Order: sequence, then C-alpha cells, then structure tokens
Amino acid sequence: MNSKKEPITTTIASLLAALLFYAAMSKLMNYEQSRNEMLNQVFPRSWAIILTWLIPGLELLITLTLLFKQTLRYGLWAATLLLGAFSIYIAVVMTGVFGRVPCSCGGILKNMGYPTHLLFNLFFVAIGITGIKLTNHQHTSNNFGPIKERRHGKIA
Repeated sequence: MNSKKEPITTTIASLLAALLFYAAMSKLMNYEQSRNEMLNQVFPRSWAIILTWLIPGLELLITLTLLFKQTLRYGLWAATLLLGAFSIYIAVVMTGVFGRVPCSCGGILKNMGYPTHLLFNLFFVAIGITGIKLTNHQHTSNNFGPIKERRHGKIA
C-alpha cells in the first residue's frame, strides 16, 4: 500500500467501521424499537422481520472486513453499497411514491429529518468511494510490481 495514502485509507475504513458498528449495536441494543421501526416500513412484514436481524448482522460483518488489510477492499465496497442502498431507499421515500413517509431513524439520527439523513449517508458514500479509489489505485499500481522493477534493470 502506498505509504502516503495508507493513513487516508485507514481513516476512511475507521470512520465507516465506527458508523456501521454504532448503527448495528444501536439496532441490537434497542431491538424492540428497531423491530417496530422496521415493521413500519413500506415492505411486507415478513421482510421486515428478516431485515431486523439481517441489517445489523451485515453491518457487523462489514465492520470486521474494514478492520483487516486482507479484506479492506471488500469492506469498502460492501459499506459503500449498503450505504448507497440506504440512500436510494431514503430518496425514494422522500419522493412520496409510497404514499407515506415511515419514520425509521434511530440512534444519533433520530432527531434528523430524511433530507439530513440522506446528506449524512451520501457523505459516507463519498468517503467509501474515495477509499475504493485509493485501494484500487494501490492494488493496480502494485500488480506486477516485481516485473516492472525487472524491466528497469532492478532485481527484487
């Protein structure tokens, strides 16, 4: 990993891991409230019950992938996609297409409206995309590194 970009990537991974860990623990420690909020969503009850456990489980799994160098790229992709999916859902809800706006913000976001929540999520999506770009650049620039060095007359 490029030593100049490594602290940036580490900071990005740490921010995303902290966010997802907090979100998961908030849902699990306030299970009844989370379940009720999920049941208030626009999708079928059976989905809501599954998502009540699936979402915090995914958030914890993604948190773990963000903590280890070997799985960092997967974690950045997964975190960005999950936050992107949440953002799309919030944006669709805000259009009024479902006929109602279910309240589902918990934790530190419970006092924010949907527009603020959307901006909050999009900020973290942007951070995730930045992390992906940095790790992709680091990954591709290190591919075939020894071959590149041999071409310049250096032996690894």
